[in-house]
Amino acid sequence: MSWIDGNVTELAPRMMETGTEDHTCWVCQSSVSRHMAFCAECHSMQPPRQLDHYARLGIDRRFDLDSKKLHDRYKALKKLFMIESISAQGPRFKQLALDHLAAVEEAFITLKDPARRAIYLLKLLNAPYADVGVMANSNDLDVMRAQLVSAKTPSDVDRVAFHAGQGIESCIRAISQAFKIRLFSDVGVQLARLTQLEKILSHARDARQLST
Repeated sequence: MSWIDGNVTELAPRMMETGTEDHTCWVCQSSVSRHMAFCAECHSMQPPRQLDHYARLGIDRRFDLDSKKLHDRYKALKKLFMIESISAQGPRFKQLALDHLAAVEEAFITLKDPARRAIYLLKLLNAPYADVGVMANSNDLDVMRAQLVSAKTPSDVDRVAFHAGQGIESCIRAISQAFKIRLFSDVGVQLARLTQLEKILSHARDARQLST
């Protein structure tokens, strides 16, 4: 894969944000699109620009993501800038490569996680949502927490983990549907529930490890 391939370095032009002005290459002073990681004239790496995470990884702005495409884009961009970090001449180029890697890493970490992705997408859409840390009080969650506290065998813990996992999958489906119909209040409710279910599952996994 060529490091000057525009198909790799021009990150999702269809997702351009407010402010589409070009920038000037810091090496040759040529005009460079804000979505280009390399100058088309001298091929010098450019500083990472202010892009949303979807644009940076070159994928559509939506909640439902193709997991394989997300991982493939992440690996391709990471490989691209890691190569440059090793082979570039001089500290300026190496620092730019590290800056790009950090930006790509942050975008991937956010978008690969359903809860983080949903919160981030709500912010991009300027959609209000409730604080997920103070919501999601429901009887079934209380029951799962109580079952986990009173669990006496690994099988008891596994049962709680199984139900929590099922609940997480259900929440993700509900969040997806709510985004499709732009019912953002429902997204917030399901996000709150998802956050609590993930905590229960994490506690169940910790308890399971202690029991082995």
